[in-house]
Amino acid sequence: MIRHQSSGKRSGIVAIVLFMLILFTGVVSAPVHAQTMQEVVALVENHYRDLNDLTAQVVQTNVLKSIGKTQKYAGKLFIKKPGRLRLEYTNGQLVLIDGRSALFYSKKSEQVVKKTFTDFEHMNIPVAFLLGAAHIRDDFEVQQVDPKTPRVLELFPNKPGAAMKKLRLHTDGSGRITTLMIFDRSGNTTEVSFADIREGVGLDDTQLTFTAPKGTEIIE
Repeated sequence: MIRHQSSGKRSGIVAIVLFMLILFTGVVSAPVHAQTMQEVVALVENHYRDLNDLTAQVVQTNVLKSIGKTQKYAGKLFIKKPGRLRLEYTNGQLVLIDGRSALFYSKKSEQVVKKTFTDFEHMNIPVAFLLGAAHIRDDFEVQQVDPKTPRVLELFPNKPGAAMKKLRLHTDGSGRITTLMIFDRSGNTTEVSFADIREGVGLDDTQLTFTAPKGTEIIE
């Protein structure tokens, strides 16, 4: 003889099954911890302090307010500690940093310009900020743009007379910088977005060197 469960027992079993499904599929979850500004800054500093090298695809957009012009460039970035950087633009321009000196090459003008700088800001190379990203709180006053977007930070230089008015960073959950935007005191902005970021790739020193083609004019 087949016995039929009462409707009360069936409804109780259904309720238990639904509860277990909710529990194991994560519909019921603990509230997400909202990151504070200091936590985000610490994540960024720790991420770049522990980083040995990286490569990334770069898109740079310059908005020149004074002449009403927008420039857009794409390229590939290579960084290796301590203080080495290579940025190859698809238009034939190249930037190379080794310690505190920088080299600028233009295929179109067939020129290499070599300069020495005291810090990354005076190099006027936005991506060079990544070389000092492990020491944000030493060089900047940090603010959050909006508590609802805690991973977007605004940095104001501590150094008097700095050419940069402020720097805005967009970061991810690991402390990696995905976009940076520099605002200068003339109203111009430079935005750099990073994609296909690969870290700890074991860059060889030869990948961060440059030999100018024969006939290139060298300006120092």
